Formats: sequence, structure tokens, C-alpha cells
Amino acid sequence: MPNKQSRGEVRNVKLQKVAADLFLERGYEGVTIDKIVEVAGGSKSTVYSEFGGKCGLFISSIENLCRESNEPLAKIDYTGLNFEESLKKLSFHILKLITAKRSVDLHRLAIGEAANCPEVGEAWYTHGPAKTASFIRALLESRRKELRKTAIPIDRIAVILHDSLTGDVLYRLLAGVGKQESDAELKRLAGASVDLILRNVLCD
Repeated sequence: MPNKQSRGEVRNVKLQKVAADLFLERGYEGVTIDKIVEVAGGSKSTVYSEFGGKCGLFISSIENLCRESNEPLAKIDYTGLNFEESLKKLSFHILKLITAKRSVDLHRLAIGEAANCPEVGEAWYTHGPAKTASFIRALLESRRKELRKTAIPIDRIAVILHDSLTGDVLYRLLAGVGKQESDAELKRLAGASVDLILRNVLCD
């Protein structure tokens, strides 16, 4: 039976959720601790004692947003699918995750603040792109016998596929010149990236 969250844990989760929504909507500089506490409840002293202040709460919020985004990837069902089908299914869901408005807003926010606070960039990269790529790596590892021997490590293959999925479609969204693609188009794009990778790493 799962443990119930303490009042403090519930309070902190609410602070992180409210802060995340406000940061995404207004940017880091556009949000004050006073505003977060006004919306979430609690006190400024709690923000300082639990998170070390606004920057700590910001970093914690980014980590939680990344975990929230990646959570569905851990629940994908590959039952009855071969290696190619499994990789295309995972790639589609990654592409759908990466191009979701909330993810694009988070990407833009984290990169924008990383120059001023390297810890922000590290938190976003570790819990965001690196974690997303780890799902590809895990799937490749599970089907290692179907891969030909290559000097390219599996973790590098995973990054290459991840980066191919985050290319032009994401950059256009970040620049505000792209549009949200349909699932059919995302599946086509994901399939093309997988085909290109598998052509070079699958056993003959």
C-alpha cells in the first residue's frame, strides 16, 4: 500500500506545479515568489527553506516538468511488435512529446535561462533530452542481438536517432515559424528517421 504524502510533501508538490505553470507562462523574470505563494498558498519562508529561493524552485519545477513529459514513454506497450515496429512506435511518441506546446515552451524557457544559470541547463538536459534518449538506448540494448557489430556505441546511436527526431520540426516550432503536425505526419517523420538508422545498424 503506497505511503500517503505528508502535508509538507503535498504543499511542495503544489508549489512546484504552480511555479512551473507560471514560469512557462511568464518566464523566469516575470514571476516572483510573492506571486507563486499567492496562487499556491503557503509562505515565502517555505520557498526558501525547501528550495533555497526562486532559482531552486525554478530548477525543481523544470525537473518535474521533464519527468511529467517523459513518464508516458515508460508505459509504452511493445507486445507483439518486432524491433523495427517497436522503435518506430517509441520514436513517434518521442516526437509527439518533443513537439507538444508545453515541451516547446519548456525547451525555450530552459535554454533562455541556462546562459545566466548553468544549473538550469544541466537540470533540463539531464531530465529532458538525456532521459528521453535513454528510452531509445534501453530499447536498442534489449534488441542488441539484432544489431550488427559496429564501432558506434549503442548510446551514441540512441543520441543520433533522438537528434534526428528533434531536428527541423522542433527548430521551426521554437522559432515560431512551424505548426503542430498531425499524428500521421509525426509517424511518417519518425518512421523515416528509424529507417535511416536501422539501414546502417541492423544485421543483414
